[in-house]
Amino acid sequence: MTTARPIATPSEVLCAHCGERAPDPPFWAPGDVGQRPACCPGCAAAMALIHDLGLEDYYRLRGGDGAPAPDGGERDRALALFDVPELLASHRRPDPAGERLTLALSGLTCAACCWLIEKAAGDIPGVKAVRTNLAAMTLTLTYDRADAPRRVAERLLKLGYGVTLPGDPAAEAGQRREARRLLGRLALAGLGAMQAMMYSAALYLGVFEDGDDVYAWLFRIASLVVATPVVFYAGWPFFQGAWRGLRAGRPGMDLPVALALGLAWAGSLVNMALGGRHVYFESAAMFVFFLLLSHWLEQRQRHRVRAAWRRLEDALPLVVRRQDGDRETWVASRQVRAGDRLCLSQGEVIPVDGRVVSGQAQVAESALTGEPLPRPAAAGDLLHAGARLLEGSLVLDAAAPAAHSLVARIGEQVARAESERLPLVSDWGRVAPLFTLGVLALAGVTLALHWSAGPALAFEHTLAVLVVTCPCALALAVPLTVSAALGAALKDGVLVASPSQLLALDRVRGVLFDKTGTLTEGRFERVGTRTPDGEERSSHHRDLLAVAAGLEQGHPHPLARAFDDLEPAPVSAVRIRADGAEGRYQGRRWDIGPAPAADAAPAGVSALLLKEDDVPRLWIFLRDRTRADAADLVAGWRRRGWRLRLASGDGDSAVAALAGELALDQWRARCTPDQKAAWLAGLRDQEGPQLMVGDGINDAPALLAADVSVATANATSLARRAAGLYLLNTDLKPLLRLPALAGKARRRIHQNLIWALGYNLLAVPLAMAGWVPPWAAALGMSASSLIVTFNAARLSRWPSSFC
Repeated sequence: MTTARPIATPSEVLCAHCGERAPDPPFWAPGDVGQRPACCPGCAAAMALIHDLGLEDYYRLRGGDGAPAPDGGERDRALALFDVPELLASHRRPDPAGERLTLALSGLTCAACCWLIEKAAGDIPGVKAVRTNLAAMTLTLTYDRADAPRRVAERLLKLGYGVTLPGDPAAEAGQRREARRLLGRLALAGLGAMQAMMYSAALYLGVFEDGDDVYAWLFRIASLVVATPVVFYAGWPFFQGAWRGLRAGRPGMDLPVALALGLAWAGSLVNMALGGRHVYFESAAMFVFFLLLSHWLEQRQRHRVRAAWRRLEDALPLVVRRQDGDRETWVASRQVRAGDRLCLSQGEVIPVDGRVVSGQAQVAESALTGEPLPRPAAAGDLLHAGARLLEGSLVLDAAAPAAHSLVARIGEQVARAESERLPLVSDWGRVAPLFTLGVLALAGVTLALHWSAGPALAFEHTLAVLVVTCPCALALAVPLTVSAALGAALKDGVLVASPSQLLALDRVRGVLFDKTGTLTEGRFERVGTRTPDGEERSSHHRDLLAVAAGLEQGHPHPLARAFDDLEPAPVSAVRIRADGAEGRYQGRRWDIGPAPAADAAPAGVSALLLKEDDVPRLWIFLRDRTRADAADLVAGWRRRGWRLRLASGDGDSAVAALAGELALDQWRARCTPDQKAAWLAGLRDQEGPQLMVGDGINDAPALLAADVSVATANATSLARRAAGLYLLNTDLKPLLRLPALAGKARRRIHQNLIWALGYNLLAVPLAMAGWVPPWAAALGMSASSLIVTFNAARLSRWPSSFC
């Protein structure tokens, strides 16, 4: 690519790429057939690159809006982030096509920007998929070449977009700038609307009807002066949105808004020039103010859930003490890997998930779980990132890097929940263009009906129709309520990964529970052993138990923790299964799993069978304790009329004992993962929607098959990914309250939709009949949006009695 060269031109023009004023002479992009001017070599180079890539349609789709290209220092700083492997490793995730990385963007203004970015990045070798999110200002990149992220970043920076890694202060600064810009527009609109209304009040009240035409003219001029910046600066985003929708062939909700604003301002100006008395500057200013107020409240509500998670993430320490041999070294928390031994003292916050090796402490997990009381922590306990040591000190082994901690997973699931589109939202996306065209058609009918009464009156009634319609309330009715419900559930200790499952919870007809770790504590203790010859205690049992410990070492099932106090035998080639494990020791194949039903076990205990080359060698009996709050949960859900069942891979004795203790309706023992899922599918066909509550690898198929699925706090990573809801603490009480929250959320959605539809069905005919002046139309439209917003926000106070 050749260097851009300055060429003289007879007049000053704007840069075709970024919209800034071009110098005299401007720069021209080499190879650009259209000879469009640029303000600097950077923009000229970006235009040349777009031309070389064959993406000239970008300028047609985008229109005249642009963003300044990052300067050289900013570009170098952004690219430097992609040269640090540790930073990229902490953000990327595995993907079937290679690896997945999310980048933070800035400078996006419309769908055309997303189109350009996806086209430009998708052509880079090694890039498998590109998906942009305009609302979140992010790009999700799937790739299979290590240099792909840097090459993508380099190309986007050349195009004039900002790109960085999530969490980078530069990205956060850009988001804060956007928030301040919206707040500034809102403040200007509020001040301008109040001032314009003050001037117009005198005109409406007839203060100048006694011949003071000069003062009336001055007041109209004053209204024009204060309303103009409100309409064309504070209201500029609506004009941009309308233009982009028209260029993309999908007229959106901004179109009637922009028409109403433009007609109100221009019509008032024409009316003044012709000596008319009617002006609508105050209506336009009020319209802009109330629309921006609705958008600002919506933005705050949308970001409340993510902000709660970000506060927790920001509280994590940047460094931690790691044991390296006989000494302790301060290292960055992002550098911690699974197996690293960390030292924590009183007052410190745990940076990664880990299991306590030694020490005792009182740990506060309120930031993560919402539980206000601290709990004791000792050897063997699993602690999550974000927990703070109030007393004592601990040594723990990191279970996973910071990027795979519970806090990081919460962030991913929050993003997943935010991106899920409910059917009603998708339906509105299809209907919105038709709604817009319908509003325009009704406005045209109104103009024709009232034309005989005079153009001025017809214009006023038409303007009222454009203003009074409220697509915003319809568009916000579902998303805002769902966002508030997500925040309320998170505050109560439940992370919602699938909003559709939360809303389906109050329609459930039956529940299928897993046993171990779900209704029981999952802390097993060995209560006995027996060999095939009936021997119950022998020194030989210790050797066999060591083999069992070697097989169970590293197994995620709670049963395996019953062997953590034993010295494991050096078993090799261990293969972990959902129902046990197998491996080789001293040249023999060993296997451990649930004992067959024919092998009698003491009442209420679980039995494992250790086999050597398929020959039974040792029965191991384990006992688990029922959760203290399991009975309350079962009783509460039974009062809702739900049928409660238990499915477990455990033996008949333990499963029957627990089912009898909790008075469950049905139970099945020795279930494989597929059998659990098949039973649940059959129950759905017979009764209706089913809820599954589980925690293990063997529960994943049933969790995926359920209409609503809940993973408990101690669930495996596979179970958490399969579930739509996830408990953040070991307390089961939030599950008791969750169906009520789901019911309230559904009622809020219905209330909002009924209000939004009812308002439009009532207000539009009144406006068409000429009974609603434009200023009252602006007030009514805005009030409709605010009512929907505040009604949805009431869920944020859950579980208070106000809801």
